[in-house]
Amino acid sequence: MRWMLALLLVALASIALADDDTTTPLIWVEFDIDRTPSQYQGMQFDHPDVCISLPEVNNRVHNQKSAGNAPNGISGPGRLMRRDKTGRVTVLYDCAAAGKICMPTDPRLSFDGTKVAFTLYHGSQWEPVCGSRNRVLAGVSGASVAIHDLVTGSTTAWPYKPGQHDLTPAFVNQNGRLRVTFSSDRDREYEPLLPRMSVQGYANLQTYFADLDGANVVKTGYHDMASFYGATQIRDGRLIGSCAQWGHDLAYIGYGPVYTNYPGTLLNQWWICATDPWGGSQESSFGAHYRGRALHWVSQLQDGRLAVGEYYRGNNNQGAGKIFLWSPKPFTVEGVPVREAKGRFAALNPRDLLDVASWANGNDEKAHFDFSNARYKGKIRDPFGLPGNALGFVWCQGMCNKQMGLKPDGNDRFVEQGPDPSRRPANIVNPVGIEIGIYKLPADKIPSDDYQRDPVRLIDRPGVAEYGAIYGGPYIDVHGQATPDNVAQPRSEDGKCYLHIASQQSETKAYPVLHGNYRWGHQELSPLLGKELVGVKDADVKYIRITQVLPNTERVRNFAGEGRQWWSVWGYRGAILGDAPVESDGSANIEVPCDVPWVLSGLNADHEVIRRDMMPQSLRPGTVLSCGGCHNHNDIDASPEFSGSLAAMQPPTRLLVATRQPEYNADIVPILNRRCVSCHRGSQAAGGIDFDDRDASDGMTTVKMLINDFEQKVNPRPVQVHQRSEGYSEKAVYRLDRPHISWLINGNYAAGSAFYWYFKGRRADYRTNASTSNDIDFNAAHPDVGASAEEVTVVRNWIDTGAFVDPTVPAPRYDGEGTRRVPPSPGVSGGGQAGAKGGGGGGVDRQPVGYLSAPERPAKTGGGPAGKWAWFPGVWQIANERYFDPHGVDFQWAYSRTDPVPPRMRLFVHLHGSSAGNGAGMTQVFAPPLARAGQIELRNQDAEAHQGAWRESWAYGADGQIYAGRRLAGSIEYLLQRYPQIDVDKLGIVLKGGSMGGGGAVSQSMILPDPWRARIAYVTGAIGLIMPRRIAQRNPGMYAGWPPDRGGGRVSWDRIDFAIQAERDPVVRGIHYRHVFSTDDGFSAGPDGNTQLEFVNLVEKHRIGGAFSWFRNGHNSSEPGVSLPALSEFEAPEQDVTLDRAHPAFTRSTGNHPLLAEDRVDEARFPRGHYNMGLLWDHAKIVDTASQLVFPIRYKRRTGIGAEVPDQPARITVSVTPRRSAHFRLHEGERIRWSWDGGALEGSALVLGDTVTADGIPLISGEPYKTLRFYK
Repeated sequence: MRWMLALLLVALASIALADDDTTTPLIWVEFDIDRTPSQYQGMQFDHPDVCISLPEVNNRVHNQKSAGNAPNGISGPGRLMRRDKTGRVTVLYDCAAAGKICMPTDPRLSFDGTKVAFTLYHGSQWEPVCGSRNRVLAGVSGASVAIHDLVTGSTTAWPYKPGQHDLTPAFVNQNGRLRVTFSSDRDREYEPLLPRMSVQGYANLQTYFADLDGANVVKTGYHDMASFYGATQIRDGRLIGSCAQWGHDLAYIGYGPVYTNYPGTLLNQWWICATDPWGGSQESSFGAHYRGRALHWVSQLQDGRLAVGEYYRGNNNQGAGKIFLWSPKPFTVEGVPVREAKGRFAALNPRDLLDVASWANGNDEKAHFDFSNARYKGKIRDPFGLPGNALGFVWCQGMCNKQMGLKPDGNDRFVEQGPDPSRRPANIVNPVGIEIGIYKLPADKIPSDDYQRDPVRLIDRPGVAEYGAIYGGPYIDVHGQATPDNVAQPRSEDGKCYLHIASQQSETKAYPVLHGNYRWGHQELSPLLGKELVGVKDADVKYIRITQVLPNTERVRNFAGEGRQWWSVWGYRGAILGDAPVESDGSANIEVPCDVPWVLSGLNADHEVIRRDMMPQSLRPGTVLSCGGCHNHNDIDASPEFSGSLAAMQPPTRLLVATRQPEYNADIVPILNRRCVSCHRGSQAAGGIDFDDRDASDGMTTVKMLINDFEQKVNPRPVQVHQRSEGYSEKAVYRLDRPHISWLINGNYAAGSAFYWYFKGRRADYRTNASTSNDIDFNAAHPDVGASAEEVTVVRNWIDTGAFVDPTVPAPRYDGEGTRRVPPSPGVSGGGQAGAKGGGGGGVDRQPVGYLSAPERPAKTGGGPAGKWAWFPGVWQIANERYFDPHGVDFQWAYSRTDPVPPRMRLFVHLHGSSAGNGAGMTQVFAPPLARAGQIELRNQDAEAHQGAWRESWAYGADGQIYAGRRLAGSIEYLLQRYPQIDVDKLGIVLKGGSMGGGGAVSQSMILPDPWRARIAYVTGAIGLIMPRRIAQRNPGMYAGWPPDRGGGRVSWDRIDFAIQAERDPVVRGIHYRHVFSTDDGFSAGPDGNTQLEFVNLVEKHRIGGAFSWFRNGHNSSEPGVSLPALSEFEAPEQDVTLDRAHPAFTRSTGNHPLLAEDRVDEARFPRGHYNMGLLWDHAKIVDTASQLVFPIRYKRRTGIGAEVPDQPARITVSVTPRRSAHFRLHEGERIRWSWDGGALEGSALVLGDTVTADGIPLISGEPYKTLRFYK
């Protein structure tokens, strides 16, 4: 696979697969690529061209790398080029010829087509990359602006200052006056400083204006608190470019187990923002509600649509990815209303957003590959408008990516053999790492789905990287007018700045709230999906607050809150300018300071923030900014006019003087000392909450508890906000998403913060303790802390301005003079369950006693988000008896329980997987799944733990005896004797396990000794061998230790044959089963394929409760790239199955995939799928009486599953069968009536045996719970 250079150059001539256009005028930049194989990392690198680096957000300021450390510098030296309409090509600026270490980029043409403004990136030396002759700028970095006159041929360079970056200039029509806007870091203001976010320490690029010669520079980007660059002026006069909005919660767009309360990759979070032609009145055009990647390279097509590139920063993706088109909307209008959006990430995005080329790839990976033609399809960037409504773009062909630390040979293999050379090699025709050229899509090829036929080559020469292209003729050729619109600057008569708000009409309700699936602390996605406290109405807003944003003026080198570094929710400091009253029609008239960044928020009558804007604004002197409403950005609702409002008839409220921002050590600690510490201090702190903890040796202090305990590590009653079935670990289910910075403080709203409620004396978040069991409750029995009105205001404003903490400020010590309060009454705060008397079972001896022992004191204790627990290892002393095991050995067992013992506990029985001869890990300490809820988990050993030949698979010994079940029953009885608090009568027992244990849990649901089998509430498992008879028919050796399936042994096999027991065993029919598995799991294969799918069909056939999901990934319960939940766990926290009330068994759901039972077992056609996914019930609100059953039911569809598993439909129907009712009795032949949604649908059904079913219940995803009522 070594290629001669001459042959390579010949081959590259055929890389471009399209026709040629040689006369469209163009301006672009270029540099030469050296493809000579290099010596790199001790081996020959055949394709070092993958190491070149085009400008993008990751190197916008060179990364300021010193020599020898410039992997993301900008490649060069290069040239600024022009082609005129005759096809003649000329060099406008050549860095090498000028003897400069530089690279021209970012050309922009004046509207009359006579001048080119461009960026000159500078360095003090060149740095070779990947051992090749390809070079990037390094050393002392900087950038300056230059303007080339096409008429005179002269270039005027603005002054260059090493270390300063003036870049991305663009011509601007300011109502007839031609100016240049550019971005610069000259003011040395720095990005927001957020927790768990590694700062780059680079000064922000902010917006400036200047004359064409660089004189009369004016800063306008006071609101650029991160960066803004790459501006262009669109037809209606607005300036539009890439903005980084990383302050407050805006960076926290990630969700799920990986990103809980963590920012995503910041450099992928660039929006498209706009300002007026003078650089003020900032707005978001696209990106504020979009969950994508870096948006850059903005242009406008002839039909007025905007074009932008989207790409993943870094890793030699070359700033290339995809291109989107959308139609610009009027000022502040973004897109689709929340009420109309088809998903939570579609709200307020452009209605006509269009992916230009389906074949392009914006991910952090190699370009998409065409196996049929053995080519990479490439990535695209730099869109620009052309006459005829064509779209010009830069096409990176080849692999266009270098990542994962691959050695040169590894990169070479990918270049030459495709994206998977180890498994699916494809000898690429004309292999090349990167070939970059300029192309266009004619109007009739937009969108494009054919990368070979649709693009037309404009210019693409082998060995030259051409990029940064723009149309090379006058503005009128594309846009039909000589310049962008002349727009008069809205001016006040006195030159001051005013904010005119016409109403409180809003688009602030979050998508989950609107659709009834909001969950406190769970994926609230406050930067994308909502700007208000849940439950707020427009009429609740009584004041508008303006808070000045204070820029970060020092370069920091540490994480927020670490060491001596200050911390704030916002990432920068804020000072309240004041609160302006809102008139009865929702209008407000406010004078604000000019050229000062500020954010706006809506307050209730108690001056608590209940709505907020996180995007800073600033107004140029004399600007009057008019808003029709509050975040009223949808493209449907008309905005009221300020001129007709009540506030228009009132003088403005002047909010010009900033007040000092409250700080934790100076302002909050003294209040804690006076009002809280006397009770909440030390090891005996009331409720386990210490407000005087300054010792960080254990990783926790009071201040950390307040501002950074989103994991609820020290919450004595942690609230589970996620589900294990959603992919969260045992600990991660307690991690709160933003806006919650801790379980005590909502980083957006003091009114939503439990910490604040106790100073105010009541809950303040428009909810009650009864709203849901899964949030932080207010303890009404807590004594009044006696806070003064001033203290309440300080605490409120501290939270509402970002909970600012400065470790350099000394905190006063508690002097013992605080006000001591009456200790609180027990048990009404937090999110846990209230105490209840334990159920029966204590003292019941069904198995022989005296063989089981465990220590009186725990061998290990622990605690965390799940609660405190105690672990007890024990011994089955059965070496000398034969009832519990015939092998003459003792067995181990263990249990772990909530510590201290609560009034009520639920029993979980965990069955281990195959662990031949290694003891099944019984010496490993474990905690119950959710100790804080009151739980105890029991673990025993299968005989296989001693020797593989003794394997019982949690069912039978070689003689057909149920030894494993006897040991399970004996240990259950032991625990019930020791802990009468275990409630097996109402809460029931949960059987759980994985692999062999998952199959064993199902088997034990059929053979566990009485009376405990009837106490099983539900069974949950993963990759379990749940149909052993069918497995043995294909692989008899799997169960060689059991009696053979013939003669007298057949009875034993019948007892664990789900196909038999599901039809006739009332206990089995009343149990709820959940499982996750894989269709190509060889351990579960039967004579006709996967046996677990047969199990699913049996559950549906017999109308048994259950939910299942399946992958195709061997003996695993998940699969990369497939976003199916593990339905072995409940999907929502309100779901449960207990013995004290019925549960709904869902069947015939049209949301299943595949839909039909016969298709379900066709694993070749349907290797992945789900059964009853998205079907939820609220267990606590189930009514089970003698006269009626009521099930609250709703549906939550899942989309974006991947691997050809389709999105679930928005509307489905389902059949519902009540199972195991406690009080509502069914009688054979009886007719039961049912009613759905208060009578919206009604019917009746005949009882057949133990079964009655309501068919055709309609469900719409996102709707709140509705009730299905069965009655007589």
